Amino acid sequence: MLKIPLTSLAHHPRGERVSCSWNYGHQLTVLETESIPERINDQFVASQADKRSWFVSVYLNGELILELPSIESRINFHYVQILDNEHILLVGARCHYNDGQPEKNAAVYDSHGQLVRSFTLGDGIEDINVTSDGAIWASYFDEGVFGNYGWAQPIGQYGLVKFDATGQILWQADKFQIFDCYAVNAENEHSFWFYYYSDFKLVHLKDGEATSYNVPIQGAHAFALCHPYIVMGGGYGNNDKFSVFKQHPQHLKKTDELRFTDPQGKNLHQCIYSIRGNQVVAYEQHRIYFTHLALENKK
Repeated sequence: MLKIPLTSLAHHPRGERVSCSWNYGHQLTVLETESIPERINDQFVASQADKRSWFVSVYLNGELILELPSIESRINFHYVQILDNEHILLVGARCHYNDGQPEKNAAVYDSHGQLVRSFTLGDGIEDINVTSDGAIWASYFDEGVFGNYGWAQPIGQYGLVKFDATGQILWQADKFQIFDCYAVNAENEHSFWFYYYSDFKLVHLKDGEATSYNVPIQGAHAFALCHPYIVMGGGYGNNDKFSVFKQHPQHLKKTDELRFTDPQGKNLHQCIYSIRGNQVVAYEQHRIYFTHLALENKK
């Protein structure tokens, strides 16, 4: 069992934590809000709520490099990504289709917190990755695939969609039978990985060509790319446990297991993990830990 200590991020909260995510330039973004919108009937996430303040902080190598002014919006945001040197993208996971019109659940802001444009990325979004060429990769969970919130023909019907920076569709995963795209990892603009239900396969898209790997894990939530190793989340009920696989041309071979710890070596429990390339962030409401994961000389 490998134990990997993570580094604490010296973050000063500006509100309630919503999410943390890596970006294409190795920046770590933290999204917070003055108050988390209440669920509808304690079950369904609202697509919009009363207008409230949203806060974005950007870190590089653990150092704060940018704090955007507060953003006022009714959209219930869940994801933040850097779009380019002057703009960020905020996206809400849920999106209604009402009276022939979809809500706009994606919004681009400049570094002063001013809205530049908004557009629709669809309902049931699982995750968002933006690459350096401005492409927006959106993965979808089952409601975004099969339709809810008024969508008869969901944008996310194929489980994974690539958009341009204005929300126009560039590519869809129509060659795969995705019911729920559990995890994605945009390594760079030429290399994109995803893991999906119900086949539980890990797929590598390299300049449009797909290579699939069978993975003996069901329900992995995240995975890291440490070539030639791939570190997969433990799956259903094992959120904090990871398995290390060595990548071969046609298959993956398990070589070890892994746990992340806090800086004092204590195992992490019930954290949310966001991973891009080999960059790992583990967080909950009061703590944020991170590392650039490296694995060498494993069997």
